[in-house]
Amino acid sequence: MKITVIGVVPPCPRCKLIYDLAVEVASELGIEVEMKKIAYDSEEAKRYGKVGTAHDIAEWANMEMDWSKIREIVSEGWSKELDDFFMPCAKRAEEEGWLMTPVLLIDGKVAFMGYVPGKEDIKVVIQAALNSGS
Repeated sequence: MKITVIGVVPPCPRCKLIYDLAVEVASELGIEVEMKKIAYDSEEAKRYGKVGTAHDIAEWANMEMDWSKIREIVSEGWSKELDDFFMPCAKRAEEEGWLMTPVLLIDGKVAFMGYVPGKEDIKVVIQAALNSGS
């Protein structure tokens, strides 16, 4: 199984956490996975479609965001509040067919994007991928 995180380099708190959670889940399940991180602005990431950060999505979609509030929240690291603040961007990205960081791919398929899912959510999609043989 290949698990890839598309994110910013160096990783933001959200990109780092989703990667770490995927590693932890694979370890708990006792499965071997090929883990990989790729930069959202790399040619490799672009093969999955139009990929951007919340800032990029807001800019592409002409969305008003309180960036000073976001900087304040992100200075504390990842939090559910941070993901909640970015959710309008993630929803807009999904509507437009864009990918918003962090993106978690399992065997080349988007499992999550735009937020950090819970560890159990990651476990469910990994188990489903194992069961489907993909």
